[in-house]
Amino acid sequence: MPVRVAIDAMGGDFGFKPILEALPILEKTDLAEILLVGDPEALEPCLDGTTKVTVVPSGSVVDMHEQASVALKKKQDSSISVATRLVREGRAQAVVSAGHTGATMASAVTTLGRLEGVKRPAITTVLPTGDHPIIVLDVGANVDVRPEMFVQFAIMGSVYAEEVLERKQPRVGLLSIGTEESKGNEQTRAAFPLLKNAPINFVGNMEGRQVFGGEFDVVVCDGFVGNILLKFGEATALHIYSALKEKIKSVAMANPSLIAPLKEHFEGMFKRMDHEEYGGAPLLGVNGTCLVCHGGASARAIANAAIYAASSVEHKVNQRIVERLAELEQSRLNPA
Repeated sequence: MPVRVAIDAMGGDFGFKPILEALPILEKTDLAEILLVGDPEALEPCLDGTTKVTVVPSGSVVDMHEQASVALKKKQDSSISVATRLVREGRAQAVVSAGHTGATMASAVTTLGRLEGVKRPAITTVLPTGDHPIIVLDVGANVDVRPEMFVQFAIMGSVYAEEVLERKQPRVGLLSIGTEESKGNEQTRAAFPLLKNAPINFVGNMEGRQVFGGEFDVVVCDGFVGNILLKFGEATALHIYSALKEKIKSVAMANPSLIAPLKEHFEGMFKRMDHEEYGGAPLLGVNGTCLVCHGGASARAIANAAIYAASSVEHKVNQRIVERLAELEQSRLNPA
């Protein structure tokens, strides 16, 4: 069934410009409709006859410097609040925002609530590790977690890997300082036996160097560690990309005949490693579909976020998560 996606058109670093630039991409998809939430006077003159777009008015924007909880109470007419309510009311099946991350999370949790059985929703990211992208969660929503929450993260990540990335029996690893069961801090050591007995394909502990090795499909960690991993990975990739780009440019200038083959080869590689291929970070565990984009997200990232949000709805990711958590609870109540 075609999906209707609500997009917060006002919250990103560059305002509504990248959102409008994403519309021609989305016009070519199977999405039923895009609901742009924002200022109609600014948005409607820019639509140029697009057929799948409806503007839904909002009155304010949550600025990046504002405290999320306070801003949402004071600005119930903000673009992110209105966009999230569209999902709760059934007028949209998913919401996408490049605005204030904390406000987006808070709005999703308070407006949509949590899925049955979920203790804490988790921000999830797909790391584009070349030919084998992997899922990492949590990457910022929960900096302190209890051992049983690692299990819920693993189940949610496994479902997303199965349904959206089409991985059979996704391999789950617990991020730690060593592969042995005895390694790690108090939380990871306590989580290990719980993960081993959960209805997932738990492979064991993994070290940071294994994130890009293709041995795992889902990486589980707390939001403190996950956020550092994510930001360090982004910075490292940018550094390598910039250095490589300069090197390629100097080689091409000295050997013009190499320009075309180098461009073809490296454009393909960079595309496989580009986080914008996946658009944004799914907030798994809320009673609705929500993708959080980077504040500086490009048109391509916004479009891909909407496409992946629709895929989550079509593959019934939330329903599968509830079913798997119920299976976990049933196994806990009736151990073999």
